[in-house]
Amino acid sequence: MAQRMKLTIIADIDGVPVSGFPLTKELSLDESQSFSYEEANDGDTTTFSAVPADQLAEIQALIITANQQLTFRLDGQSDAGIVLNAGGLIALFNVDIDAGAGSSNASVNNNSGSTATITGIAGGT
Repeated sequence: MAQRMKLTIIADIDGVPVSGFPLTKELSLDESQSFSYEEANDGDTTTFSAVPADQLAEIQALIITANQQLTFRLDGQSDAGIVLNAGGLIALFNVDIDAGAGSSNASVNNNSGSTATITGIAGGT
């Protein structure tokens, strides 16, 4: 059964709404997988492990936050990746992340020096 995911973004600067916000988007998904887990520090910048959204062949929505600085790679990416600072947020909506066999749709590297808590949700097919 299809699921509907709704994302609303409210943006203001010093209490003044930013033009064009709030912004609300909706997306129909076949399934979703939420997660909250700890990722151990691995002490290097080259070891990446899969984000627990492996039931999804294609990610169409991905929202992640973490309490440590981490690097994320998407869609089988093998270069630098996206650096998420501690307390940061990655929100991707209506995307096509489908790395295919042998590659990871979403992976993470923790070289922060501490165990990281990662919380999020992925949705897709």
